[in-house]
Amino acid sequence: MTINEELWEFPHEMTLKVMGAADSPLEQAVVAILTQHLEDFDPNTHLSVKPSAKGNYISVNARITVQHRDHVTNIYAELNACSHVKVVF
Repeated sequence: MTINEELWEFPHEMTLKVMGAADSPLEQAVVAILTQHLEDFDPNTHLSVKPSAKGNYISVNARITVQHRDHVTNIYAELNACSHVKVVF
């Protein structure tokens, strides 16, 4: 992911949408990754999970606040490297 710092204002609030197979431990993987990168991440208040219409996939939506460009880049890189993640928006 390329981030033009001139267009982003930090700290920056954003919502990540992470999708994966419904039968994978996607939610736990996302929580583990975000907890590692974000001090104030609370899955009870910042996370929601929704199944797809046919139930084959789930989307995990996380409201996060990133502090700088490398913060965003590192989170996306780790999420994309996770075997349970199909796509990150």
